[in-house]
Amino acid sequence: MKAHGEIDSQNLHRSNMKQRQSEVILILALVVAVTSAPGDLEGGQQQCNNCCTGQPGIPGPSGAAGGPGPTGAAGTPGTPGIPGQHGQPGAKGESGKTPSTFGLKGAVGPQGPPGEKGKDGVRGLPGAMGVKGEAAEKCVCPKRNLKEFAWVNINSPQESGIIKAVVFAKQQNATLLRTAWDGNLRLVPASGSYGCRRWYFTINGAECKNPAPIDAQIHENTSGDNSHRPAHFEGLCSGIPAGATNITFTIGPCKGYDMRGDAATGWSSTSRIIVEEI
Repeated sequence: MKAHGEIDSQNLHRSNMKQRQSEVILILALVVAVTSAPGDLEGGQQQCNNCCTGQPGIPGPSGAAGGPGPTGAAGTPGTPGIPGQHGQPGAKGESGKTPSTFGLKGAVGPQGPPGEKGKDGVRGLPGAMGVKGEAAEKCVCPKRNLKEFAWVNINSPQESGIIKAVVFAKQQNATLLRTAWDGNLRLVPASGSYGCRRWYFTINGAECKNPAPIDAQIHENTSGDNSHRPAHFEGLCSGIPAGATNITFTIGPCKGYDMRGDAATGWSSTSRIIVEEI
């Protein structure tokens, strides 16, 4: 088959040939018309009223093909087409894993280390006020069973035995008995030697055994020291029955010591024994 460009060139050549033939015919017709114009002919010839044209001549040879014309200007871009509709969804694919491909369940791993302590949370909003409670019953407290025994200027030089004796009315069997001493004590050691004294309470003729004796002692080995020092000691004793309770404040030698030295109790001051049922 001939190329599209070659066919266009031949068509153009034929068009040019036809145009040239038409031009030749037109020229010949003009020449005849001019030579046969009406009027007197030179040499006294008569005028020709009816002039006739001659037969067309033989077509001339085809002219050479013309050169290619200049490139035309680019055309205006066309309007974008309307987007097509979405296609139909594809078929569902096969599953990536089938039950037969899963392995057996592994053993439980070891416990991990304890995590770090978390930060304190944000403080919550105050709660709603609660319902007002009922009024409490009036507390009827038992009267406190306490007694103080006091003396001014006892000035006791006693080295051993009872210094003071008191009686206390204990009201219940299951309660404790508290006994306390408040006053000054003194011990001057023997010349060039030492001295040791012990002050203690007895309850109903015996020292407390439950839980332990209530006592205090002074050991002195500074020769000539005559200091009267304030002293306070106390303790609790259980297992004392209700009723009249005999309490003594007594002095004696320290355990393992003799009676060396010079003792004094309650010199020029107020001395107290306090007894309370608890």
